[in-house]
Amino acid sequence: MTYLVLARKYRPRSFAEVVGQEEATATLRGALRDGRGGHAYLFCGPRGTGKTTLARILAKAFNCERGPAPDPCGTCERCLAADAEADPDIVEMDAASNRKIEDIRALRELSGYRPMRSRFKVFIVDEVHMLTREAVNAFLKTLEEPPPHVKFCFATTEPEKLLPTFVSRCQILRLTLIPEARIAGRLDEVFEREGIRAEPGVSGEIARRAMGGMRDALSLADQLLSMAGETPRLSDLERLSAQDGAAAIERLLQALEAGDAAGALGALPAAEGGERELLGGLLERLRALVLAGVCGPDHPLLPEGGADLAPAARRIGLERLQAWLSELLRARERIELLRGVHARVVLESALLDLCRPEATLPLEEVAERLLRLEERLAGGASGATRAGAPARPAHRPAPAPASAAPAAPAAPAAPAVAWRAALERLAAGSPSLADLLRLRGRLEERDAGRAVVRLTGVRADERALLDEPRNLRAVAAALSGAVGEPCEVELRHDEAAAAPRREAQDAFTGRVQDLFGGRVEEER
Repeated sequence: MTYLVLARKYRPRSFAEVVGQEEATATLRGALRDGRGGHAYLFCGPRGTGKTTLARILAKAFNCERGPAPDPCGTCERCLAADAEADPDIVEMDAASNRKIEDIRALRELSGYRPMRSRFKVFIVDEVHMLTREAVNAFLKTLEEPPPHVKFCFATTEPEKLLPTFVSRCQILRLTLIPEARIAGRLDEVFEREGIRAEPGVSGEIARRAMGGMRDALSLADQLLSMAGETPRLSDLERLSAQDGAAAIERLLQALEAGDAAGALGALPAAEGGERELLGGLLERLRALVLAGVCGPDHPLLPEGGADLAPAARRIGLERLQAWLSELLRARERIELLRGVHARVVLESALLDLCRPEATLPLEEVAERLLRLEERLAGGASGATRAGAPARPAHRPAPAPASAAPAAPAAPAAPAVAWRAALERLAAGSPSLADLLRLRGRLEERDAGRAVVRLTGVRADERALLDEPRNLRAVAAALSGAVGEPCEVELRHDEAAAAPRREAQDAFTGRVQDLFGGRVEEER
């Protein structure tokens, strides 16, 4: 007999079985009870939270022989056919692979036929944000005034990509991430029904790694049972995943707090491939620390055991936690832009940056250091005056001789202006790429239809990002828009670039660098 994976075997078949989406299920059941069922629904939410499941239950409720009913009976011919995915009047379509205008025209034509056996013909369209703009426009009229025997259920993880004219024609149901405790409880039920004797804590760790998705939790449980059999232990779960769970997160946080670069890199798993999951877990932990620090240990959004996070949040400081969150969010964006290539390099680079003490100094410590610096500089200046050395402001230039010719006016900085405008345009669509070019690049020359951007101090992961053809096209498009004409862009890497020589710095800059342990970077 063919094995049925847990995610399919225990998929909810009624609104009452759906875990963690009480608001959405209450809305749907109320509409069905009062006879106010709409013609189009849009289910929005993260992956694995029940969008397609709710759409299938709604389709069954519409066509139940005792309905439309808020609680389909589950025993009539229509309910049984829907549960077996064998109802010809419930049509499912994946918009990721059927996204063209021809596919939508075929759907429109199919919607014109009355249902074969059911009350309604229900179309369930998954990943609807993948439809092309032309396909959506071709669908708008049908969506606004569909035939009375037709219902539409759309599901998407990215509703912001949909046209407002499309969204306005649907009733919107927003699904949320499922709390860890609810996922762990559901896993305990599944394990009991399957005869699984799991070690205490296994369900909770699976729930933590699922990050709010029930389907991900059941899929991970399936993998665990395939490896460990009917008595899974926490150690089996740690061997299964590329990350070793909460222990790795805690080791990373301890290393970051101590500024221990070697410890941070040593806390990463030896096997590559789980960087996204590890980064996601670290971001969730930092978010929980911020919530505990800002809202207190009793905040309802804190995960299980979050009451113990408040002391750590106070010890690390909210400024450092926010800086860590921002840097790791940028790292995650870079990994997504690179489509997972060099993910380990990006993560390691971000962790090394966070371990630099000057990168995450609390504001109180910065203020204290500035006060000490002012005292030291004031003491040095008064000592020099008493010693007879005239104090001359270093920033005040000597007056020019009376006979000297007036200085020529400075040339207009057109390249710099065009470059700043291009970066502003680029930031609207690719903020991470714009930040990188603002830090590492400058417009060196430009003539008709061509521009050269000089890059200095680019790291390996940054170079891979910049060399992506689509990113280069984005830079060219932004610069073309800034200068008002088509412009090709050539990126030139300055391999021999070095940090400014210490001897070339003035005394004040040297003192600041010594006191803060920092480095000097030229402004772009």
